[in-house]
Amino acid sequence: MVNFSIPSRQPPARSHQKRNLYRLLIARSDMNASLSACNLILKNVKSIKDENLYPLTTSVVVCYSRPFTANKPYGSLPQKWSKFDNQQYQATHEKLLQARHELFAHSDMNVRKAQIVPPNVPLVFDGGQELKSPQISTQVDYKLFEIDFFKIVRETNLDIGRRIQSEIDK
Repeated sequence: MVNFSIPSRQPPARSHQKRNLYRLLIARSDMNASLSACNLILKNVKSIKDENLYPLTTSVVVCYSRPFTANKPYGSLPQKWSKFDNQQYQATHEKLLQARHELFAHSDMNVRKAQIVPPNVPLVFDGGQELKSPQISTQVDYKLFEIDFFKIVRETNLDIGRRIQSEIDK
């Protein structure tokens, strides 16, 4: 009679390994796109008033967040990927996901306000200049991060990118 024991922890099935690898490869691609957009901001955008800041921010936020949301058919990355040892990275990660959900992939009314401005209402612009609206107009608010914020976004992105690459290499 042969005596053998079955290890209590079995390696994941090949299909499960392929699914995990697919999610990691897609996540790496999204992180690279987010990092590229972040680098463009840090290199080229000098002021929060730069017209390129909003579309590049949208790219940073949406690409960074994509691996952490429901994706078909394999779903989001497991929860362990949303955990960082560095608390500043953790806070940045959470801020990016919140911005994705409220501002960039969706337009939550409690965050992005739209309003109709009647004629002859005083409007105050940057620098304190006041003008009266000549006709009915509209205004939509949106939020922007300060340019320096993208330095920590870049570091957060690099941190998770290294962890993802290490897992892919295994």
